[in-house]
Amino acid sequence: MQKVIGDLAQNPDYAVFLFGAKSEISALNAFSKSKDNCIIIAGKINFNQELQLISNLDLMLSMDSGNAHIAAMYGIPVITIWGVTHPFAGFLPFNQPFENALVSDREKFPKIPTSIYGNKKVEGYEEVMRTISPESIIDKIKNVLE
Repeated sequence: MQKVIGDLAQNPDYAVFLFGAKSEISALNAFSKSKDNCIIIAGKINFNQELQLISNLDLMLSMDSGNAHIAAMYGIPVITIWGVTHPFAGFLPFNQPFENALVSDREKFPKIPTSIYGNKKVEGYEEVMRTISPESIIDKIKNVLE
């Protein structure tokens, strides 16, 4: 994600909002360091303000998370990244095209989905997310925004 954020931040027309839990703030600070158009939201606004911000986004990039589903309910285009979970389990955000679901390599990792919620660790699957290249994420974002 650091490469994705770094690439997107090079475009001065983009404002990159970084959502996350309070426990992720230090990582988000490292990702956004020296990037004037990256704004960390985690821990800075309340839930109602977060909803207002999400409703005004041009696009949401997210793991399969609550924010992806909230953005989808507002009609915001959502690109989701799927590691050990898979949208075929029934959790693709509402009214979003499957093409916006970037899934990991199921040939290399045939047990996907390892669980419905992604909370079960399977030995040998630690690097599953690395099969989704930063370039594929960036390309998808640019295609959706065009």
